[in-house]
Amino acid sequence: MEGSSTYVANSIPTLAAHLVLNRRNTPEKIEHRARPRACPTSRFGLSGVAMKQVLQPTAVLALAFLANTAQAQDDKTLSTVVVTGNRGAEQRTVTSSPVPIDVVSAKQLQSTGKPGLMEALSAVIPSLTLPEKTGWDASGIARAPNLRGLSAAEVLVLVNGKRRHTAATLNINGINTGAAPADLDLIPISAIDHVEVLRDGAAAQYGSDAIAGVINVILKADTSGTSVTNAGLGYDGKKQTVQQSLNKGFEIGNGGIVQLALDARSQNDDNKASANGYTYEQAYGLAGKSTYGGYGTPKTNLLTLGYNAELPIDDSLSLYSFTTYSRRKAEQGQNFRLPTITNTITTGPNGYPSGYTPTWFIDEDDFQAAFGGKGTVGEWDWDLSTTYGRNAAEQGTTHNQNPSLGEATPNHFTSGTWISTELTTNLDFKRGFDIGLQKPLDLSYGFEHRRDTYEVQAGDYESYANGGYCVAPGNCASSGAQVTNGISPDEESSASRNSLAGYVDVGFNPVPDWYVGTAFRYEHYNQGVGATRSGKLTTRYDFTPEFAVRATVSNGFRAPSLANSLFSARSTTYGVVDGVYQSINYGVLPVGSAAARALGAEDLKPERSTNFSLGFTLTPTDRLSFTADAYVINLRDRITLTGTLLGPEITQVLQNNGINSTSGGQYFINGADTRTKGLDLVSNYSQDLGQYGSLKWTAAFNWNQTKILNYKESTNILGTSYELMNREARNLITGVQPNTKLILGGDWSIDRFHLNLALTRYGSYKEVNASANRDLDRVYSAKWITDLDLGYNLTKDLNVAIGAKNLFDIYPKKQGVPSSTMVSSYGTYSPYGFTGGYYYTRLTYAF
Repeated sequence: MEGSSTYVANSIPTLAAHLVLNRRNTPEKIEHRARPRACPTSRFGLSGVAMKQVLQPTAVLALAFLANTAQAQDDKTLSTVVVTGNRGAEQRTVTSSPVPIDVVSAKQLQSTGKPGLMEALSAVIPSLTLPEKTGWDASGIARAPNLRGLSAAEVLVLVNGKRRHTAATLNINGINTGAAPADLDLIPISAIDHVEVLRDGAAAQYGSDAIAGVINVILKADTSGTSVTNAGLGYDGKKQTVQQSLNKGFEIGNGGIVQLALDARSQNDDNKASANGYTYEQAYGLAGKSTYGGYGTPKTNLLTLGYNAELPIDDSLSLYSFTTYSRRKAEQGQNFRLPTITNTITTGPNGYPSGYTPTWFIDEDDFQAAFGGKGTVGEWDWDLSTTYGRNAAEQGTTHNQNPSLGEATPNHFTSGTWISTELTTNLDFKRGFDIGLQKPLDLSYGFEHRRDTYEVQAGDYESYANGGYCVAPGNCASSGAQVTNGISPDEESSASRNSLAGYVDVGFNPVPDWYVGTAFRYEHYNQGVGATRSGKLTTRYDFTPEFAVRATVSNGFRAPSLANSLFSARSTTYGVVDGVYQSINYGVLPVGSAAARALGAEDLKPERSTNFSLGFTLTPTDRLSFTADAYVINLRDRITLTGTLLGPEITQVLQNNGINSTSGGQYFINGADTRTKGLDLVSNYSQDLGQYGSLKWTAAFNWNQTKILNYKESTNILGTSYELMNREARNLITGVQPNTKLILGGDWSIDRFHLNLALTRYGSYKEVNASANRDLDRVYSAKWITDLDLGYNLTKDLNVAIGAKNLFDIYPKKQGVPSSTMVSSYGTYSPYGFTGGYYYTRLTYAF
């Protein structure tokens, strides 16, 4: 369940390889411990020959994937064995897998020069994108990757094959609106051995969310030790970043391993806001105010640590555990508040006579712990585990005001705390059966219980209070803190739900060169979602040892998260409405609240998908590989956030339901049916240059297009005058991600020197305004981004490197139309960011 048996089935060779490092282990002991069960290997298990192959280095083809970031590998190595999406006993690699999968090694991740896991993966996988997001809310902090053009909500994250818990903060602004995904940056990057990215629907195997694919983070489980120190700076002297990573493995017990990891990162903000003269200087004569808000990367301090351990008890039982803990503090400047408006207090101890820029902050704790055992009973492999995850995020503002309190306003506010937990228990079984074919039939089945909780806690009284301050009769200040009003005790909420699931997975070869696999999963939720059924049929036919065709058809689902139903937030923004620059108070309303119901909200339904994929693999030589996979994903009842509903009628509805400080509202709906189609191409080629070293080339390409088939235009309550899915909301699904992404790279290694060069071309994308004025739409042309990494081995264990991300300091085209917030000079959703070039140094010591 959730990859448990997948991980178990294939952790055996990994454990065996680690045991080799222990010189006290004889070959006989190693083979004995690694054998899955004492039974005839012709029916199930690993033969002696297969075991010897497993113990050989097996990395070259998969680790050469996107070789622009790969280190030189021994030419004798084989393809890396993958565990994601494969529960059978037969070892699968990137090119022999019946489904498309990418493998990214720890060295590849490091050589990208990216500070976090998400950015590093985006640099090497063309179908995975990580749009930059301006930091006006948690969306700019807890960024999330998009796979195959779908939202991060449709991507499942596993760690060692176990489901990773999701974040408590909900994206309410941007491409991933409605997503509360697992935050990959809260996993210590020094703890990671490699990452497997399954680019195919897998809900029948792993459950909810696995619509676009699965990201499986495999942790280190050996005695290696590494210290990595990174320091970098933007070309303009901003975005100073320092990162220290440390990991070390130790032997425990009789053949056991524990790997410890610690990462710390400090990043300064990089504010790219600029004045365009549209409002500030022309309308208010505030010349010289060149920075009006937070636009760029936020200031962040992050500490992550963890361990991964496994201890064999006897020949048929091993215990294992892994844990990660993270603490993150981040802050971001917000829109500038003019001194000439009612909602700015200019006098008193916390007054700002010249206006002010509030700062939004988040203080986040994240924890995951997994404990389990695995072994054999008769001819069955089994795995029993429990995983607990918790994410808690306290949010607030500083350098801010609650103008309704007048001169008594404080300048620091805690807006509230959002807490999400998941408790998952899995029991999985697996074995092979001799049914008279050349290869055994593999049967896996299992069960899962998951309990989710979500809680919204109130903030400081001052963050939501209405002090009643008025400049003049009828001209009263807004209540609550600016930027984001606090959560009041009346708005606190909590909920929990349970789900039970069972699955069966069967794979066999009717003839030696033809593989057929099928999976079925039944899952039942006790609240709202009800029962879901998912199935998958996959096949692969090897016409020759070099050429194979593969295809999959499946259906899947995503259960609405508790956050989708309970999340509540009230914010203040500024913009030009009817020619007047003014504050706009709006709120994200819980779906079940009286106010949301009065505006037409309904209970959310699960998203449901149908996936089709067809592709082929070609390996004409040991040095050349090529894969191509086309796909179509139909997604029904896609969960989206409505546009901001504004107007006198809306304000009256909110007031009638006890919300007096907010003039507009949004809520989550099953807003659209979409169709996504695309194509993935990946090619790798390795050259042996003799005395001139080795050279590896890669070319990887993704084409992707999403269309809206149907969308919810209005509700019966509001009528057609209020549009639920406005132009901006629809474009977040179809237009803000580039349709194409191309990565060209080369990796050259000679003696102690290595050079990695990557050129990435991002296709054009479009940002549109919510209004009907199409003159405010912006189209951003395609751009080439160059990354360079140069390294030199001072000794066998010490390496120094220098590098540059965005070597030529490329920015999106500066927009030629005014922004309502006056800060978005380079747009909002650039796939390569809008902070320009960045250079760094790296020192790596292996011990």
